[in-house]
Amino acid sequence: MIKRFKPLITLGITSYMVLVSHVIWAKELVVAFGLSRPPYVDERSGSGISVELFKQAAGELGWQYKTLFVSIKRMERLLERGEIDVAVEMSRAQPGLHYSIPFISYSNYAVHSRNPGFVLKSMQELARHSICAWQNASEHLELSEIVAGKEDYLEFPQQRNQVIEWLNGKCDVILIDDTLLRWHLSELNRSSSVYINNQWGKVLLPFENNPLWFYVAFKDAQLRDAFNTSLTKLIQTGRYQKIREYWHSAQQKE
Repeated sequence: MIKRFKPLITLGITSYMVLVSHVIWAKELVVAFGLSRPPYVDERSGSGISVELFKQAAGELGWQYKTLFVSIKRMERLLERGEIDVAVEMSRAQPGLHYSIPFISYSNYAVHSRNPGFVLKSMQELARHSICAWQNASEHLELSEIVAGKEDYLEFPQQRNQVIEWLNGKCDVILIDDTLLRWHLSELNRSSSVYINNQWGKVLLPFENNPLWFYVAFKDAQLRDAFNTSLTKLIQTGRYQKIREYWHSAQQKE
């Protein structure tokens, strides 16, 4: 008897969740993305890999939303205070938030501009070098103890500036996703004011969680659950990979 009514019970629960969710989603959401991470997020054009992936998943749910582009630290504070509803590309470091399934990954390298034979056997060996990293890299890569008190370890809210300072010799090593680096070098190569040194080597960071995955963070668990369902469908149908391939191929044509 229980088995006979199980589909009806499931249907009833699903219908109830949809009804409740529509009430929650009736308002316009505020969604925040980070700054200066093209081709993943480009605030100038309001586009990018992560922007498009979120747009596709949210579109399946009928969400209406306003987009903000802010620094990572500000994005975290806004979400904690409830001033935004969703933050895209977050680590799972903050308690009290609801995180999606893995959303986007970055393959992070140590790139050395002066020694193509540069090697890195452990993360601890980074302490020997001056470093330009992205904002919150010490948290994401668990480098806090390694770089504690290290004056030649710098983090940059805007990764364009991170790349420029590395090119200008501010640091020996830049920690960065290779897709991001190639994009910024291509952009900067169009500028006569920046010298591009193409004689560099890269080493995949010997970090356990590399590639580094980021998530979409929500204040509301029901929004997160609905987004997970839509994102899973995006992945299973192959649309997720097609979006990533489109942006990578567009970058190579430039």
